Amino acid sequence: MQRMVTYRVKVGRAEENTAYVREVMADLAARETEGVTYSVYLLDDGVTFLHVVDEEGDGGKVQVSEAFQRFTASLIEDRCANTPELHPMTLVGSYAG
Repeated sequence: MQRMVTYRVKVGRAEENTAYVREVMADLAARETEGVTYSVYLLDDGVTFLHVVDEEGDGGKVQVSEAFQRFTASLIEDRCANTPELHPMTLVGSYAG
């Protein structure tokens, strides 16, 4: 399952959001979560985050992370300036050189 999530955080909240993201990544690494590729980018505007998730099967491995649950618990109502947008994706080509 591949998906992309985009959202903007409120001004002054990007560092806090970044700290939450790093906790999620550390938790996934500590649990040695397999079958997951998860990348998060902060766009040049300094407030827009882009998450790209690729999970084997039906997904759900990221959501069981306690750090991810803490991250999302206050994201929408507290840190977000807009409603996150979920975009399911299908890979049509890739190159790694």
